[in-house]
Amino acid sequence: MSARPTSQAMRCVPASAVAPAPRPDPAQLDSVRHLGQRFPEAKLREVPVVRAGELDTRADPSGATRVWLALEALQVTGSFKVRGALVGLDANRHRGHIVAASAGNHGAAVSYAGSVLGVPVTVCVPRTAPRAKRDKITQYGAELVVVASDNYDDAEALAKELAVSRGAAFVSPYDDVDVVLGNGVSLGFEIARAMTALPGHVLVPFGGGGLATGLAWAMQATSGDVFERTVWGVQSEASCAMAMSLERGAAVERLETGGTTLAEGLEGGISVDGFARAREAVAGVLVATEAQIAAAMVHAHRGMGLVLEGSAATALVPVLFGLPEVLRGGDVLVVLTGRNVDPERLDGLSA
Repeated sequence: MSARPTSQAMRCVPASAVAPAPRPDPAQLDSVRHLGQRFPEAKLREVPVVRAGELDTRADPSGATRVWLALEALQVTGSFKVRGALVGLDANRHRGHIVAASAGNHGAAVSYAGSVLGVPVTVCVPRTAPRAKRDKITQYGAELVVVASDNYDDAEALAKELAVSRGAAFVSPYDDVDVVLGNGVSLGFEIARAMTALPGHVLVPFGGGGLATGLAWAMQATSGDVFERTVWGVQSEASCAMAMSLERGAAVERLETGGTTLAEGLEGGISVDGFARAREAVAGVLVATEAQIAAAMVHAHRGMGLVLEGSAATALVPVLFGLPEVLRGGDVLVVLTGRNVDPERLDGLSA
């Protein structure tokens, strides 16, 4: 299987704020400007940003678009989530115990951050969480609780109950501002340092919205000009809460998935606060089909030598299948966020 251009236009839902949402102050932004220096013991990798000229005409047959890749899948723990986990746990370490809910990557990141900072951690995951992600959670020393449900939202509900009953802090993967700062803003600052000029558009996987929102905050802080919306989220059609929320004008807080998805890390609804922050900061969201996500995973593996989980490959879909007109022209950066996929799943797609 390989990704092939298609004339079918992707579902494209623009965002526009109806009211200003709170933004971090300069001190908060500066606290994550050099995250590796703040947490040297975590051995973070500054994100490599590389040119991918072979994808230019796939993204835009006119040749007016230049494609770049941010290889955050090479990060320790195998995903960007370690950034926000370190900041979130650091802010809550005085509580003595951390509880988190996760589709996998946030859980592995929180477990790793707990081992680095010396904080005990409990992670709740749905039973559909990939083995590769569960193994990392336990490898780094956290208590793993597998919920008898396929739905991320059920894992989150149990995690919040456990946090209350144990007097622990609940650290959300998307609705905690410290996590948003760590994940998106720190990554955005690194991207800005790696590129001679800020990209005109940024494509990033979108689940609860924290990464996209933080990236948008960093882009604005770096530009110093009138704010332009440059960050576009990409979701799976099987779980596209942000697209639905934008179309309805209100947050879809709980969302039953529209079927099994390769992008399990993007499943679930979006909180009221997360929706308000994202709607005010990002340009909009695109919606990818499951077939397109599968093809993007295979293309990354066979054609680029990259192992990408489904959530990460989602951001590659618009480039492989043709960018919507609104994203064409200039530099487009694709953020490839994680590599934690079970080998048999990837092998099955490639067969």
